Amino acid sequence: MAKPSPRRRVDPPVAAEETTTDTPAMVEFPSESIEALVTYLRGRADEIGELLAQRYRENIVEYRSLPAGFIEQDVAPTARENLEEMLSGLTVDSDPLVQRDDLLAPRFDSFRNSAVRRFHQGVPVQALLHAYRLWGHTVWEQVQMAPQIRANPRIGLLVAGRIMRHVDLVSTAVAQAYFEEASGVIQDREVVRRDLLEALISGTADVGRMRRLSDSFGLDTGARYCVVVVRQRQLSQSAPTTLREVLAPVREHLTPDEPGFLAGVRDEEIVTIYPLLPGRHHQDTLRMQANALAQALRPFFVGVSRGHTGLAGVAEAYGEAQDAIAATSVTDKPRAYFYSDALLDHIVKSSAFRDALYEDTILLLERHDAEHNSELLQTLRSYYRSGFNLSHTAKSLIVQPNTVRYRLKKVHEITGHDPFAPDDLVLLALALRVSPS
Repeated sequence: MAKPSPRRRVDPPVAAEETTTDTPAMVEFPSESIEALVTYLRGRADEIGELLAQRYRENIVEYRSLPAGFIEQDVAPTARENLEEMLSGLTVDSDPLVQRDDLLAPRFDSFRNSAVRRFHQGVPVQALLHAYRLWGHTVWEQVQMAPQIRANPRIGLLVAGRIMRHVDLVSTAVAQAYFEEASGVIQDREVVRRDLLEALISGTADVGRMRRLSDSFGLDTGARYCVVVVRQRQLSQSAPTTLREVLAPVREHLTPDEPGFLAGVRDEEIVTIYPLLPGRHHQDTLRMQANALAQALRPFFVGVSRGHTGLAGVAEAYGEAQDAIAATSVTDKPRAYFYSDALLDHIVKSSAFRDALYEDTILLLERHDAEHNSELLQTLRSYYRSGFNLSHTAKSLIVQPNTVRYRLKKVHEITGHDPFAPDDLVLLALALRVSPS
């Protein structure tokens, strides 16, 4: 017989710990008692399964929100199978922890499959793991009520340890399967998103392929869309990881009323396909959201195209969003740049009457304000920015509406253009774009 190793002779704490493992416990506790306990619990498997279903429904909100019959037809059978797996382990002398590195063992297949189903059913992983913890607590309660445990409470120490280790092992297996499935789906979906964005922007995809890709993201090929481009002000400093982080505020601020919203990273930009409904209200909503996004992302430009009907118009819209950034006068005040604004700027700046328009309006008002310490030009700008609304203009200037009306009449007297007459108002608005500050 081999002599004990020196380590065991000089390290008694380890030897003492080793004498308390499950194998000696199985010798100390009669195997008949364990087998009787297993038989008792198996006889109550259906009852325990119903109790687990009830507790899942009462304690896990995400499970309650799933379709009727989900718990009884899917969750409860998995819970009963989990019970059988644990009971089978009670009669085995080996410690389940030795299997920790083998989470792909066939005995875990059904639990891994259930984790994959939970992911596609929209159950968060926190709720899934909560269910397994609740399973462990409930099963232990039922074990404590067994006559074999009441007759010999020391057996409960063995069973409690096995239950805890079983819950730990199965929870690790299902969490791994859940995250592997989530990672694969997310990666696959990201590839499809990039392919769809590239196909729409380049305009090179055939109709059939575009329809297949767009269907996967709920885009209606005949709906009306615009494109929003987010680009860093210094492109040389951009990095894909930084842009991916910017996707979160983009999706937070751009919230269209219609389905079919799509946003993704493309080269050094974030490109967004934004669904539109007809009407001024939705255009105003988009402008408000895009301006808020520009405020939140000050190191970035935000360019917005015109609306185009059909996904085939996305390529042109993408070019317009880029032109909006390039053509519009950049100011220190962060705001979104719309292609419609760029059109007006281009018309004004390329006009042969640009200087005359400025001299006959803005210059006259600047001189009057300087000589009389008045605020006519500021009032006219506020009137323009508020959509020609007297009340909103007064609120922005913290004055009475009558004061605004009086100042606009003075603008008429000085420039000869009446802010309350449509044609004159157009000239004044164009003049403001000559000097946008």
